[in-house]
Amino acid sequence: MQLYWIVLSLALITTACSKQSAVLPEAVEQIGEGAFLFTHDNERSLFLVDTEGVIVTDPLGIDAAPSYKRAIAAITDAPVKYVVYSHYHWDRVAGAETFLEDGAQVVAQERCAERFLVNPNPDVVMPDITFDNDYVVKVGDQQLSLNYFGPSHGDCLTVFTVEGQGLIQIVDLVNPPAAAFPKNPTIPYIRPHNIREFFQRTIELADERNIDTVVASRLAPGAADGEGSSATGPVSIVNDQAVFWNVIFEEASSVRAAGGVGIDGLVRLKYVDLDQFNGYAGYRKEDLPSIMRRVFSYYDMGR
Repeated sequence: MQLYWIVLSLALITTACSKQSAVLPEAVEQIGEGAFLFTHDNERSLFLVDTEGVIVTDPLGIDAAPSYKRAIAAITDAPVKYVVYSHYHWDRVAGAETFLEDGAQVVAQERCAERFLVNPNPDVVMPDITFDNDYVVKVGDQQLSLNYFGPSHGDCLTVFTVEGQGLIQIVDLVNPPAAAFPKNPTIPYIRPHNIREFFQRTIELADERNIDTVVASRLAPGAADGEGSSATGPVSIVNDQAVFWNVIFEEASSVRAAGGVGIDGLVRLKYVDLDQFNGYAGYRKEDLPSIMRRVFSYYDMGR
């Protein structure tokens, strides 16, 4: 089986890239036909390669971007045509200027552009192309579809799908190998008023496009240099993560109705069915009161 994947990888690189590289750079993993992940520190960024050019997603910061560009150059001589932002957080989108020498255009959902205007960062390049709900970035035979379903992780998170390859990436919200608890129990970036709708529409999109694989956007917690951290996982993870947020809302509502919320706004765990959460990666029962308090406060204010 290992020999099969080695042979397949070499064949795909030969087909998709103008430069035939027998060995991928250390920071790069191949996940499909001309589809790759670049890793820097704990973050992963999707890029697509065709003989006519390259589509890069998040540059991952000004320190990562030059290494990212060199990694691409080790695979193909084709120029970077587009840099696509997943959302507006600087740790993901800073550094696009590195790719402008190739004449790349920057693409982002329009609410990201609004954020950059009111909270500018000199390391973040303003997008050349913005869109409302849907947009397709196409270079040769590679096609990256962008879909916006409202606020979720921040205000402008865009769902990526790679057409014809069954791949989906939902940066910072869904990450292989399994559905997980939020890294930060104060959930500062989550928009509770729309998170369930976001997941429902994402699941519908995956069904419509016959998506079967979720692409990672970071290393799994505790993984070192990618060891033990899956680059991809089954699309069922999306549904599992959706179930998590549904259960959080249901439990929070039930506990509040039962008077299980203290004057400090924290949920009393004796009112919570903890067994529902045991299977989630990174589960810590002591985080639940903070998560649920945030859900209450954000949801009540319409955030």
